[in-house]
Parts: sequence; structure tokens; C-alpha cells
Amino acid sequence: MKKVPLGSFLVGGLVFAQPNIKVEDAWVRAVPPTSKMSAAYMVIKNEGNEADKLIDASNNASQITEIHETVEGKMRRIKALEIPAGKKVELKPGGYHIMLINLNKPLKEGDKVELVLKFEKSGEIKVEAPVRKGAKHMKHEHHHHHHH
Repeated sequence: MKKVPLGSFLVGGLVFAQPNIKVEDAWVRAVPPTSKMSAAYMVIKNEGNEADKLIDASNNASQITEIHETVEGKMRRIKALEIPAGKKVELKPGGYHIMLINLNKPLKEGDKVELVLKFEKSGEIKVEAPVRKGAKHMKHEHHHHHHH
């Protein structure tokens, strides 16, 4: 392997190494009317050959949107979520998730939330996420065995 200076990849504005982000299975947790917060979950896939980062998010259902991870049962805000090349990152209860804080109105099952995910390289990706009571219904109907 020869070391090639980075500049030589930028041939006529074409960049060969680039992320290719796809977002799947997005959903938002239905919360009781008294709750001012909810969380959004999804699978973010990077089918490209370069890593990308989720650096920000916004949505039309709450005033504040933050990226969080759960560590030893505690939630903490993270600045960016790395999406490695050729991998997928699952945002799920007990793991990474996007917090919707100060909801404009209660979220009930059947509502839809429009999320805008901002990636460092891929820019903004819009996702429509249905509001659901929990992840349980979907997964168990198909009798998938989870491989971790």
C-alpha cells in the first residue's frame, strides 16, 4: 500500500470515498399526555465506504432534540453518533436514541413525527416516524432470533 495524499482523491469534484446513509424502521415512543418527553428509535445504515456521523437532529413534535446514549442505565447526551462504513447502528430502547424534549403536544399511537437527521458528510436526511407504544409488537410477530 502506497500512502496517497488525500488531495489526490478529489478529482474534478468527485469523491470516491463517501458514506451512503439509509434510515430504516424509525419510530417514536407513544407517551402519556402528562409526559413532556419522548424518544425516537431507528436503524441507521451506512452502505458507503466512508464513516459518517450523526451530529444533530430536529423534529416537528418537540422543541428540543438531543442524541443520547444509555450507559449503565443512565442517559447521557452525546455530541455525535459515529456510523461506520458498511455497518449499521441501531437506536433502540436501552441504547442510543434521539430524545424529543418539551413536546408541543402529547404523542399518541398513530401520529407521525417528522425527524430531520443531520450528518456531518451526508447532510440532512428527513425521516417520517410513526408513533408506537413500544417495539415489542413488531419484532415478535416474525419470530426472529436476535443475534448479538
